[in-house]
Amino acid sequence: MLVGIAAGPAAAITPVRRALMERHATVEQARAIRRVQAQLEVALRQRIAVMEDLATIPTVPRPRANDHRSAIVDANAMLLAFAHAQLRSLHPWAHARLRALRAHYADVQGWLDREAIFRVCPVPGYVTIYDNFGDIVRLPHVPVHVHQGNDIEAPAGSPIIAPFDGYASTSRSTLGGIEVRVSGADGYVYNAHVAQLGQLGSVSAGDTVGYVGVTGDATGPHDHLEWHPGGGPAQDPNELLVAACVDAPR
Repeated sequence: MLVGIAAGPAAAITPVRRALMERHATVEQARAIRRVQAQLEVALRQRIAVMEDLATIPTVPRPRANDHRSAIVDANAMLLAFAHAQLRSLHPWAHARLRALRAHYADVQGWLDREAIFRVCPVPGYVTIYDNFGDIVRLPHVPVHVHQGNDIEAPAGSPIIAPFDGYASTSRSTLGGIEVRVSGADGYVYNAHVAQLGQLGSVSAGDTVGYVGVTGDATGPHDHLEWHPGGGPAQDPNELLVAACVDAPR
């Protein structure tokens, strides 16, 4: 279901979510450095242009003003040389800091790739991921129940893929419609409202196991995805989905 549900509960600060926050902070730092670099470059070029114009202004020499004029010319030349030096050092300064941030981003992303369980996004063509785990669902002709997963809104027919290596099986129910379960080493994901089945049996991360639909109690095309670590009760899959699906800009 996609309607009739309230906002999800506040997310706990888990190791994966902390890594996502750190990844986001790294990206924001890189953006800030690029902004500072652009602003400084504009300011320096404007300053250089003004000083170069001053250096070309002709003057009528006067005996008492020669020494004063000479001092001004010398000072302007020194400031101009300093501004050029600052402009030349601006790119290496930004490059060194961006290189360090890229290395840190790679380290954080590498940890997420290893520890976030979902190796790929379960619905690569998603539009919106709703963090509505734990909401009370009240829809016409549907028993009131607690929402056990996240709804991934996507166009009908979008592929649903195995987020990790495992075994894909199918079932049917009134609420879920056509369902696909992918069981792996760390637990299983349950996909509901599937329009059409894909590959079943042994699957690898990235194999298409079904297609987004509106079967069961769905009010619009989406994949209802649950995460059951260790085969136990459902837990909020949002941080795993964000880690696998949301590509932070570099």
